[in-house]
Amino acid sequence: MIVLTTSTSNQTITFIPRAYPSTVILTLRDNSTNTTTRNNSVTLTRTNDKASISNAFTLKEGRYYDLELLQGIGSNWNAFTTKWEAATDNWESVISTEKSVYLDKVFCTDQEIDQLEDKYYSINSGAYTETTSYPNDDYIIID
Repeated sequence: MIVLTTSTSNQTITFIPRAYPSTVILTLRDNSTNTTTRNNSVTLTRTNDKASISNAFTLKEGRYYDLELLQGIGSNWNAFTTKWEAATDNWESVISTEKSVYLDKVFCTDQEIDQLEDKYYSINSGAYTETTSYPNDDYIIID
């Protein structure tokens, strides 16, 4: 699972893909609203056996997303314009040539998560405050 923030600046994702095309199609589906955003031209950078993309996402706090990277004609649309004009295929046959390069789940949060430092995600973060001003009695008061 990939953890991203609500920041609208570029965020980098590093992964091991099934193939290494130079550009990919990025689709991101919000699990809460079932809406999909699509970016047809995302540059994939290869470093040894890993790949990375850098993209500006518009995400909401506490939501899950399905991330899919595709290789296909849509990612290099400008390079295929001349071939498309001469082609006799219809759009449905061309869109089906898109192949999945990478699939993953994305979770969006602005909380700092670091398991090595025992910092985990808390759904109640900021909702409760702990006070130490009461005497150390044998009973607990819950508001």
